[in-house]
Amino acid sequence: MKKIDSIISCCLGNVLEWYDFGLFVIFSSLFSHLFFPVTDNRTAMIATITIFAIGFICRPIGALIFGYLGDHYGRALTLRLSILTISLPTLFIGILPTYETAGIAAPLLLMLIRMMQGISIGGEYSGNLIYLIESAPARYRATTAALASMGANLGVLLASLTGLFLTSIYTQHFFESIGWRIPYLVSGIVCLLLYTYRLKIAETTIFNHLQQAHLVTNNPIKMIFKMHLPHTLRILGLVCMGSTFYFFCFVFLPVFLAQRQLLDVQQISILMSLLILLMIILAPIAGLLCDWIGRRNMLLFNALLVVMIVIPGFYLLHYNHAALTLLILGVFTIASTLEQGATPAALVEHFPAVTRYTGLSLGYNIGNGLLGGTVPMIATYLSSESLVGMLAPAIYVAMWALVTYWVAYSFVPSSNKVIDLEK
Repeated sequence: MKKIDSIISCCLGNVLEWYDFGLFVIFSSLFSHLFFPVTDNRTAMIATITIFAIGFICRPIGALIFGYLGDHYGRALTLRLSILTISLPTLFIGILPTYETAGIAAPLLLMLIRMMQGISIGGEYSGNLIYLIESAPARYRATTAALASMGANLGVLLASLTGLFLTSIYTQHFFESIGWRIPYLVSGIVCLLLYTYRLKIAETTIFNHLQQAHLVTNNPIKMIFKMHLPHTLRILGLVCMGSTFYFFCFVFLPVFLAQRQLLDVQQISILMSLLILLMIILAPIAGLLCDWIGRRNMLLFNALLVVMIVIPGFYLLHYNHAALTLLILGVFTIASTLEQGATPAALVEHFPAVTRYTGLSLGYNIGNGLLGGTVPMIATYLSSESLVGMLAPAIYVAMWALVTYWVAYSFVPSSNKVIDLEK
């Protein structure tokens, strides 16, 4: 299989992974009625959000499972398995019985499926990053890795457009009974087709080198905790800012704007779709910029930029001025895109090849699953009427940006010299 085909296969996996994530977010309100007793809407919604969060909590487990497979058996084999294990839960959601027909079994099955998805995603996205960068020309690693960010954002955009399309062509009754199942069934089938495509994916030269040099470890998980735990903690530090800032911008802020009634739900959906489209366009430019000025310079700039804009920007959003809101969200989107252009390459280059899949996946998924995925809940909890309380969600994100700045300043090499990924 040609290298370009392997790269396309990885990017398609990212699209489908984040498409399923976006669908669950969009349909969460509907799921609270379908899979829980309708007598208590608030409790049903909390239960749905909790099941959504369980998927994030399971990601580090998936990181260890697929990390072990990726470091012991190879990147290509593991990516085939991860896309297969993503496709099956997606199909299962499409045929899942509702609370009306299955009772308490419905939410329990939904929770089990979300756990399966979380475990699978724990190995898919980070595995894609490793595969893309290990397969990329040394001079354009960040640019190639930006394709993963493009795929992820494209998946979220497609989910948003799918939700808008289905609600516009179907009656409410048909949508709530059958219509919502269609995108899950289609996505599951496409994932299975992608699995057959990935059967031809070639192994990376880096892992082939490890095999030929007899450097493949029998127990990468044990080696991580014995020798490479500091590297894993640095990976966590490098993703703190990006994960919290992304979920702050694209999960918490839409809810915040809806609550303040500056825009209605449909307008917010359209606005978020346009901002995500902007990210898709800018991602390769951010990757090129990172390849040009270097990982450390880009990471330090991004962290300082987020620290400087997130608190005053969030403060100005409270004024409920439409033009000002558009400007702030546009600046936030550019900052998030710049982070996505720099962080992936820095993560892969930072970690030793022999345990790269396990250690990178673990650090990345703790950052995105436990820190990023909990941002909407924590931000809502921190908010209050006082000035400090009003700004507390933004202060929380800025704090994590400072952590990333310190890690990048302390541990990322200042030289732009190409790093040997075989070491």
